[in-house]
Amino acid sequence: MPGTLTLRIVTPERVVLEQPVEQVTAHAVDGELSILPDHEPLVTPLAIDMLHYKTNKEDEFAAVMGGILEVRNNEVTVLSDVAELDTEIDTARAHLAKERAEAEKTQKTDKMDVYVTEMAVSRAIARLKAVEYRQRKRKHV
Repeated sequence: MPGTLTLRIVTPERVVLEQPVEQVTAHAVDGELSILPDHEPLVTPLAIDMLHYKTNKEDEFAAVMGGILEVRNNEVTVLSDVAELDTEIDTARAHLAKERAEAEKTQKTDKMDVYVTEMAVSRAIARLKAVEYRQRKRKHV
């Protein structure tokens, strides 16, 4: 496919996605970036957030729980401990996880405990964001 990138999202357990895409938009720890074909080589740490990619002019989404993004020779590789495609996310479970983590956060006083619960909230929000964007996409079709 001319003018494409190969997007590969990999966790220790599996290859979540490997396919040609037209564009990848991710949230690095220092801001959002978009990758188009022929992008310069790059390695950057990712924030816990949603990853957006386009295939055949269709918007697709995944929740990525941090990690590393590498761009080289029209290949975008995301290495993350946890990543899920929007279609794999259990919305009810993500809502419950967010509510539970937010409730726990209010009861914690130790800085490390607060940090751990904030990370849990961030993971739940990333999942919910990916699902929300997928639902918006379907409403506009």
